[in-house]
Amino acid sequence: MNLSFRLGKIPVRIQPSFFLIAAILGLAGNDLAATAAWVAVVLVSVLLHELGHATMGLASGLEPRIELHAMGGTTSWSSARPLSIPRRIAISLAGPGAGFLVAAVVLAIGRARFAPLPAGGRLYDDLLFVNLGWGIANLVPMLPLDGGNVLLQLLNAATKGNGERPARIVSIVFAGLVVGAALLTLNWWIGLLSASFIATNVSGLRDLAAREQDAPLRRAIEEAYAALEAKDAARVLALARPVALSAHSSQVKAEALQLVAFGFLLEGRVPDADAAIAALPRGFAPHASLLALRTRVAG
Repeated sequence: MNLSFRLGKIPVRIQPSFFLIAAILGLAGNDLAATAAWVAVVLVSVLLHELGHATMGLASGLEPRIELHAMGGTTSWSSARPLSIPRRIAISLAGPGAGFLVAAVVLAIGRARFAPLPAGGRLYDDLLFVNLGWGIANLVPMLPLDGGNVLLQLLNAATKGNGERPARIVSIVFAGLVVGAALLTLNWWIGLLSASFIATNVSGLRDLAAREQDAPLRRAIEEAYAALEAKDAARVLALARPVALSAHSSQVKAEALQLVAFGFLLEGRVPDADAAIAALPRGFAPHASLLALRTRVAG
């Protein structure tokens, strides 16, 4: 069962697999107290890392949500808005930045005479390792790491928005090198994680090709947004439904389905809108304004 709660405006969900993998990584023989302390360090540190992303996203007008899972943590957005490249880079760097701040505080406490965290102690070392060591590793130019996202934005700036393909190719090359190094050093966790990054980027290249194939559908999407602004439900549905049926990429399909749901709600057809929302591709959540409209119409 997932653990769900909110930190201010930010919803947080923690999967049981997060605790399981953290415990395996920090297993200290029969010392259950040391293992529990390690899990607590990982939990707090990863959560603070994601809160760095989320807080910067909030400041940029986004609606963040955090999920901790077997592979670490992810901050995603339930609403999208155009952001400048510097702003996107700032959001990516805010996560490692939060960890570096924690590491600086830990170092300062360790050097203080009154320090409750003696330098060289297990808790002290774990806090530095997770917040400093993992933070530096997270800056490697490899998607979906933060360094990979920074690379993506820099390449977007250099190629006028066409940086995703080279960023994913670079990520696959780096991940392949890391897998090779992990095999030589018998570091199974790093190898498994990097192999998953290769799979993610290969899938991303396929999705990019699908989105490029869907490019001609963008005009219909834009016209549907204009019709939605004018509250012309019939035109929204006429434009968005064919796109939802013919889209190759998950992103375009999700956008079209949400427009379809808006159109149905404007006509008062709540069950049809619910069916469109339920058909959203995996990983896509309905926009907050769509849910608010549904609540108003259903009420």
